[in-house]
Formats: sequence, C-alpha cells, structure tokens
Amino acid sequence: MAKEALGFALLGVIVLGILAHAFLPRYEWREVREPNSVSIIVYDKWTGRMQRAVYGDDGRLNLMGVYTPF
Repeated sequence: MAKEALGFALLGVIVLGILAHAFLPRYEWREVREPNSVSIIVYDKWTGRMQRAVYGDDGRLNLMGVYTPF
C-alpha cells in the first residue's frame, strides 16, 4: 500500500513538472532586423540573463557574452 502511494505521488510530481514546463517556458527570444544584419536576443526568464547573436550579411556570426543585468 505504501509503495503504491509513493508511486502515485512520484507520478503526480512528474506530471506537474511537465505541465509547469509547458506553461512556464524558460527561454524567450526576439529577432531584430537591421539593414546589414539580423540579431537574435535570447532571454532566460528563470535566471534573468540574456545573450545576443548577430548574423551579418556575409553569414558570419558574432556571438556576444551572456549578460546578467543585476
């Protein structure tokens, strides 16, 4: 009986984790178009950090470091 209860509790925690991940996504990203480049800005909601990647017209990638505002 105790093993069944533990199994159901573990199953409930797993289901809640999956639902939380689906409804509370960790990353948010934006695309910024400029005349000679395209930038992608990725924001991590859980830690408050962000990173920017810039793709130039020639196809080169300029990856900038992770920025933590506070």
